[in-house]
Amino acid sequence: MANTLIRRDQFNITPEGIVHKPTDAGFTPYPGDPYSGITRLGQLGNDHPNGNAFSSADVQRVMSELWAEYVVDNPQLFKAVDTKSAETTASAPT
Repeated sequence: MANTLIRRDQFNITPEGIVHKPTDAGFTPYPGDPYSGITRLGQLGNDHPNGNAFSSADVQRVMSELWAEYVVDNPQLFKAVDTKSAETTASAPT
């Protein structure tokens, strides 16, 4: 079985996570922590009729690298909200 080439354009990356479009493998971060979350394998590891498949380890590696790059390039999207400060400010008399 031959491994299919993994390309950057096969991934959909948003603040809500990253998805490998051909296999639906993805990562969804927990709110407030972009490096922790839920990983789903989608169709990775399934047999394909033509004998070609994506390497599960390679897809997960590339997905992890692209996600880390996205988080570093967009820090404003992942700043933790200090709810205690927001509540204090909201309830402070003016």
